[in-house]
Amino acid sequence: FGPLIDKESISGKKIADVGAGTGRFVKMFHELGAKHILALEPSSAIEVLKENTRHFGNVEYLQTTADRLPADNFDLVFCIGVLQFIPEPVRALKAMGRALSPNGRLFLWVYGQENNRAYLSLVRFLRLITVRLPHPVLAALSSLLLIPANLYSFLCRYISLPLAEYMRNYFTQLNQYSRKLVIYDQLNPRMARYYQKEELQELLEESGFDNIQMYHRLGYSWSVLASYRGN
Repeated sequence: FGPLIDKESISGKKIADVGAGTGRFVKMFHELGAKHILALEPSSAIEVLKENTRHFGNVEYLQTTADRLPADNFDLVFCIGVLQFIPEPVRALKAMGRALSPNGRLFLWVYGQENNRAYLSLVRFLRLITVRLPHPVLAALSSLLLIPANLYSFLCRYISLPLAEYMRNYFTQLNQYSRKLVIYDQLNPRMARYYQKEELQELLEESGFDNIQMYHRLGYSWSVLASYRGN
């Protein structure tokens, strides 16, 4: 979360996780003492999510899209690594805003354009091919690409390469399976947006948010904490 949210503040809170995937952050929120967690996931990954978290006892599941998040007085709505894949972000953000309690806050994490241009040129070229691949082939390719990715992350410990801070402080902290998922996610989406700071600020204001705090996380992404004023 960077400096925007103290992890201890999650204890006792009612939380929504928009785009919960297979439950990585749901698990973290549970361990941090969240009172109730709504895990929203539109894809079939929700079945894996249920299997991974059904024993927690404080998780509610909803298989729908972000723009259909119910207004339910959440203390915190999290949308981590998801907004950049949503075709109509204003509709989704307004739904997240309406879902908050009067003093609730939205936390976003999105890809940033800043410091990513060389990487974006490469991944956009690869996606011309990879978005057409069936899941088994793309999964196998992700496993294959994990080898050079691991080598690159090792070199980043000693050499100031592009995305070195991300590799040192995030990618290398993941297990091998999670690293493969990161690669798969980068190659899989047909639509992914990388936001500039000013563009993200304008999007949030258009969607009805204020008190917007932004943090340039690891030099390649943006974390945001904001309140909803409505519009």
